[in-house]
Amino acid sequence: MEELFVYALLYSEGFDVWSSYADILDKLFIEDTKNDTYLSLEGMTPKEAVLHTLSIMDENEFDTEYFGRILMQSLLRIYEHTDIEFFARKMYSLWNKLPWDIGRKEPFLTFCYADDCLSYHDEEQCRKLYEKAMGYYG
Repeated sequence: MEELFVYALLYSEGFDVWSSYADILDKLFIEDTKNDTYLSLEGMTPKEAVLHTLSIMDENEFDTEYFGRILMQSLLRIYEHTDIEFFARKMYSLWNKLPWDIGRKEPFLTFCYADDCLSYHDEEQCRKLYEKAMGYYG
């Protein structure tokens, strides 16, 4: 489920990752066809599936190390092709969607404050903070 959580978060922020979400969901469902959650998600529209996945993420414990590794790898690919101010706005919004206990720990907490550097035109420091967070697991 951790990969679904990552792609649901990214999709909810407007990133074009629906095909990745759908592929992971299909894989999970094929591996466990008796899982009612996967079956339910398979029958939903993208918006419904993402919202439901985010609610599952909020209500359940999961492997935050694996989740973090997948999230940071995905974010690095996005970061490399995105304007820093746009990226910063999205990361703060994404941080607000994380479960409370996860969002209060590094490297996730960085998404709460890294954009502050942009308010005093310090793009270099902002980039250093994001890059450190995205490199946390590597």
